Amino acid sequence: MNRTWKKLLALAAPASAALLMFTAVASAHVTVMPKESGTGAWETYTMKVPVEKDVNTNKVVLKMPEGAEFQQYEPIPGWTTAVDETAGTVTWEAEGDGIAAGQFQRFTFVVKNPEQAGDMAWDAFQYYADGSIVEWTGDEDAATPHSMTTIGAEAGETAANAHGQAAAAGEATPPAEAGEDEAAVSDPAAAPADGAAAETPADTTGAADTQEASAVSDPASVPADSASDTPAAQSSNTLLYVTLALSIVAIGLSGAALAARKRK
Repeated sequence: MNRTWKKLLALAAPASAALLMFTAVASAHVTVMPKESGTGAWETYTMKVPVEKDVNTNKVVLKMPEGAEFQQYEPIPGWTTAVDETAGTVTWEAEGDGIAAGQFQRFTFVVKNPEQAGDMAWDAFQYYADGSIVEWTGDEDAATPHSMTTIGAEAGETAANAHGQAAAAGEATPPAEAGEDEAAVSDPAAAPADGAAAETPADTTGAADTQEASAVSDPASVPADSASDTPAAQSSNTLLYVTLALSIVAIGLSGAALAARKRK
């Protein structure tokens, strides 16, 4: 009897490994928290960016959902932040190596929620050092889904504003006035006209270099020759499903064979 169980456990190992691998891949998504907030609230959001590959992530572009108004961002040492109000995008770009394999980085910012209840989709574009781009723009069933936040009037009763205070439903709290202590929060609208803000690159010489380092003005403008990992991710998930299914079938066949041999 012990032999039978040992053989079954040995056959189950590949299936377990495949399942664990699939779970790890499926959970390593770019996410924006919180998942619920209130209408019209000044909400502090945090985008978590994990690295799924063996190369570093050196740039992340986040597109604001329709009706959401970007207000402020938290500076991160080693990263520059660029806000494109026309395109509705925020770009974080690493000054050094960026986010290494097996690591993740959090990016915190403040947004004024839409006045109407509904769902907000956060489209994100993750750039890797090898030139590939993962577009987190699909629905919840896609290999690379975008993160979602549900905006509701009831959630607005407890939603936190930029000051960390409770905001009433539908009530928009104005940003901090000059002189207030807003630790680690920078207001893009308050940047000096001469471009002296520490978090935004000032050197714009060289049109080609500037285009390479600037924020993506529109998700649709991602160059056609830029490699996207969406098909690769879908192929990887399909392979894992097939491996898991074959392992389960092998376990079933082996169990039946052992049972038949025991009866003989």
